[in-house]
Amino acid sequence: MSNSHGLRSRWIILILLVALTFAASSMTASADKHHGGDHKDGNGPLSMERGKTKRLKTAPNAPAQITTQAVACAPMSLDMKLLVLTPPGDNPELGAIQSTLDFLGAPYDVRVVGQSPLAAAELADSCHAHYQAVLLTNGDLAYESPQGWASALTTDEWTALWTFEATFGIRQVSWYTYPTANYGFQAPSAAVDTGASGMNVAFTQAGKAAFPYVNTANPLTINYAYAYTAKPLDSNTTPWLTDTAGNALAAVRAYPDGRQNLALTFDSNQYLTHNTVLGQGIISWATKGVFLGERHVYISAQVDDVLIDDSVWTPDMVCGANPELSSTTYRVTTDDMRALKQWQNRVQRQNTTGGLVLDMAFNGYGATPDAYDDPSLTRWVQNNQGVFKWISHTWDHELLDAVDYNFAYAELKQNIDIANAKPRNRKNDQGGPGGLGLNAFSKANLVTPEISGLHNAAFLQAAHDLGVRYVVSDSSKEYNNPSPNAGVYNPLQPDILMIPRHPNNLFYNVSTPDQWVAEYNCFYGPSAAKPFWDHNLSYNEILDKESTVLLGYMLKGDNDPWMFHQTNLRAYDGTHSLLGDLLDRTLAKYNALYKLPVVSPTMDQLGQVIANRMAYNTAGVTASITPGVSMTLTAQQAVVIPVTGVRTNNSENYGGQKISYIKLQAGQSVTIPLN
Repeated sequence: MSNSHGLRSRWIILILLVALTFAASSMTASADKHHGGDHKDGNGPLSMERGKTKRLKTAPNAPAQITTQAVACAPMSLDMKLLVLTPPGDNPELGAIQSTLDFLGAPYDVRVVGQSPLAAAELADSCHAHYQAVLLTNGDLAYESPQGWASALTTDEWTALWTFEATFGIRQVSWYTYPTANYGFQAPSAAVDTGASGMNVAFTQAGKAAFPYVNTANPLTINYAYAYTAKPLDSNTTPWLTDTAGNALAAVRAYPDGRQNLALTFDSNQYLTHNTVLGQGIISWATKGVFLGERHVYISAQVDDVLIDDSVWTPDMVCGANPELSSTTYRVTTDDMRALKQWQNRVQRQNTTGGLVLDMAFNGYGATPDAYDDPSLTRWVQNNQGVFKWISHTWDHELLDAVDYNFAYAELKQNIDIANAKPRNRKNDQGGPGGLGLNAFSKANLVTPEISGLHNAAFLQAAHDLGVRYVVSDSSKEYNNPSPNAGVYNPLQPDILMIPRHPNNLFYNVSTPDQWVAEYNCFYGPSAAKPFWDHNLSYNEILDKESTVLLGYMLKGDNDPWMFHQTNLRAYDGTHSLLGDLLDRTLAKYNALYKLPVVSPTMDQLGQVIANRMAYNTAGVTASITPGVSMTLTAQQAVVIPVTGVRTNNSENYGGQKISYIKLQAGQSVTIPLN
C-alpha cells in the first residue's frame, strides 16, 4: 500500500530567508543562510561563508590602563548578573555575547555607552556590586563617532569601571581586542583575514584548564574573522591560545591592583564556531566558575512515518516535478532496522554518545494486516521495541487541520492503543500480530502529520483529553523559539506545550545517496530556479554542509529536536543509511571539538526541561553571592533555578562541571553555603 497516495498529500514548501550580513567592527561578515529544504516543513542549506573582513579600529582617546585604588568593603556582595558594555553602532560581538548568555540562561544587562555617562552608582551601591563580571564588545569600546574613531568611555568613566572591578574582584573580558600593552601584548606582528581556510591555534596549559569541556588535544580553527597576532608583553600576561610562532590570541592580563582581563584578539559573531566553542569557558572564567544557567549538549533525532511508506525522488525525475507524482515509494525493511540497530550500538560505544537513542515517530496503521502484505517489520518492532524511543505520529497520518473532535480522538487513540497492547504469541493468529507493546512510549508525546492541527481547537481538545501534553512545532515557521531553548504553550490549549523542531535538508523522500544528490542539486545547484551553490554538490559535500548545521545546534546547547523520515533509514548498501552517514559526520566534527556527553532525552523529559527554562525566564529570579561564603536566591514565581559551579543536594556532575537545580516557590528565598 502506498502511504503517499492513500493516507495524505504533501506539498512542497520552499522558504528562502535572506542571507544575513553582520559587521564586525568595521568588517563585514555574511552570516548563515537558510533556504527551503524539507518540502513539507521548510528549512534550507546553511552556509558558513563570510564576506571580506576588515581591521578593528582603535580609539586614540582610549586611556592607558592605570592602577586604581580599591575601596575597602566588608562584607561585600555581588548580584549574579553580567554587565555587557558596547559602543553605539553595529557590533556583531554583542550578538556573540548575547547568544552565549542566552543559551546558558545567564542574566545580563546591556549598556550602550557613549550615549549617556556611565555612573558609578550603576555599578555598585556601597559594598553591594550590581554585577559579577564585565564583558566589553571590544577592548577600547571603540566606535566611529562624527569626529572619527573614539572610545565610548571618558577617562573618568574608565577609572570608575576599573575601580569597581578592583574593589569587588570583578573580572573583565574584551571579546575583540586590538593588541596593546594595556591588555598585555607587544605590538601586533600581523593582521590576518582568516577567511574560509582559517587559522589554527593551540590551547596552552592555562587554556586547557579554562576549557575542560573542549577537546583541547586538537587545535581550534578561527575562521571567517579578522585576527591580530601579537606576543605576550611580559610574565603578567598568561596566554590561553597561541599560534605556532608563539603569538597569543587569547590571554589573561593581571594588573597591580588585582584586576584581571581576558582579551581575545580575533573577532566573533553568534554564528562562528570558535565563538560557540569558547563562549561557556569565557563566562565561567569571568564569573569565577559560579553563574546562573547551564549548558547541555542535545541530540533528539525524531524519525517520522515509521511503519508506513513514503514517495521517493528518483534521479531520473525532472527538476521541478511534483515529488508526490513519483511512481516509487519506500518503506523500511527488517534489514534496514537491523542495520540501524547495529549503527546505534556502535555510536553508543563512543565516549560522548553512550546515551544516544533515536526517536521513532510511528503510525500504527502500518503494523496492521490491512496495511502491508509483509508483517515482518511489525514483528521486528515487537521483538526489538526497547532499542529505540517511540512517539505517536497518529494512526494513519491524516492531516489534522480540519478534522472534528471524534475523528481526532479516534486517530490518536488507535495509535495509543496499538502502542500499549501486547503482541500476540503466534504469527498466524487470525486476529493479526496484535499490539506493539512499546515500553519506551508515553501518550503525553505527539508528532502531528506535517505539523498540522495546531490551530484546530477540536483536535487540540481531543489530544488534551487523551493525555497529550507535548507536540512539536516547526522552528522555521510559526511557533518557533521565542528565546533559546524555549517553546510556546498552545494558545487554544495552554496545557499543551509546543516544542520547536528543526527541519533540515535530508529530505523526507530520499533513501539513497544518488536520490539525495539529485534532489538537493535540483533545489540548490546552479541550474535551480534560485541557485544557492555555484556547482552541483557531491554526496560528500552535502554531508559536510548539512552536518555543519547540526553541529552548530549541538555546540551552543540548542535542545530543539531534529526532524527526519523513515526513508532516510534505508540501508542503501546493506550497512549504511543517509541518516547514519549524516549523524556520523556530525559526531566526528563534534568529537573533534567537545568532550561533553550528548543528552538524548525522551520527548516528555525534553518538554519538562523546556518548561523549566520558560518558567525560569519569567520567574523574576534574583541572586547574589558573598564570595567564598554563600549564595542567596529569590523568585517571584515557582521555578527551578539552574546554577553552574555549585553543589547541592539536587545537583549533577555533567562532563566534569557541577550543575545544581534549586527549586523555589513563589516569593521564596534561600541561602546556600559555598564550599
